[in-house]
Amino acid sequence: MDMLQTSLDGLMIGSTYALLGLSFALVFGIMRRINLAFGACLLFGASLAIYLEPILGWGAWGLFLITIVGVALASAYVERLCFAPHSKRHGALTAMVASFAVWMQLDEISSQLLPQRTHAFQGLEVPNFWWGEIFVRGDQLLHFAIALVSILLLYLLLYKTRLGLLIRATADSPETAHLLGAQVPWLGFIIFLLAGILGGVAAFMILSADGYVTPLFGLWSTFKGLVAMIIGGVGSLMGAVLGGLILGLVETHAGAALGAEFRDMVTFGLVFLVLIIRPGGLMGVKIYRTDSLARDRV
Repeated sequence: MDMLQTSLDGLMIGSTYALLGLSFALVFGIMRRINLAFGACLLFGASLAIYLEPILGWGAWGLFLITIVGVALASAYVERLCFAPHSKRHGALTAMVASFAVWMQLDEISSQLLPQRTHAFQGLEVPNFWWGEIFVRGDQLLHFAIALVSILLLYLLLYKTRLGLLIRATADSPETAHLLGAQVPWLGFIIFLLAGILGGVAAFMILSADGYVTPLFGLWSTFKGLVAMIIGGVGSLMGAVLGGLILGLVETHAGAALGAEFRDMVTFGLVFLVLIIRPGGLMGVKIYRTDSLARDRV
């Protein structure tokens, strides 16, 4: 029964990791870019929400909305400043280095919005309940449902709309998509917005579950998103979801069996094994194929 309880908790936590991994997989799988400022965007959105909430008085739902909008705006800023000017394939390294510089900038802005190191973050109040002998946290169950809805909406957008068709065409061949009439630079902007919205949802759920935010949240969320994408598959959307769930399960079981101090060590060990056995991830492409773009396998 303890293992079932731990597994349930791991799936709940893993659903938020899945959204972080999806945000990275969207940008990398379609644009072949790594946005190092991703976590800083999440920290900025959360800091902006905490700063504005006392002024606006919108409560937890206001925090939810402002966090998403703040992360989306910061992501758009990063894309326009760092990635749009270096859209060619040879500019990938330059764009990544530029995003690191913007990471520092956004971290400084966040520290000015929240001068204290630790700030309370108000979550949605949902009652807990028992399901037989299993204890279920109401907020985690709500977060799991929100994550599932977010993933479903992303799937419908990518596979049931013309915009999604253009995005998938760009992932396969930007040159061909451009010849067919797709505005590839603006599609890149939209992809960053989508990644920012998913990241904003994940940031709110994680912070509301923890009840506080610190300046280290940006680095932490960048690490979790990258690990989820690496485990599940570099450039694979379904792989990012799978990687996030696996990461949540591994962390909770490692913490329960070995203690919290060994949790990250087990995570690093898992990433090490994945990189040795299957460098492209469980559902990813083979990374030695440098002449093709990563394809998602949702």
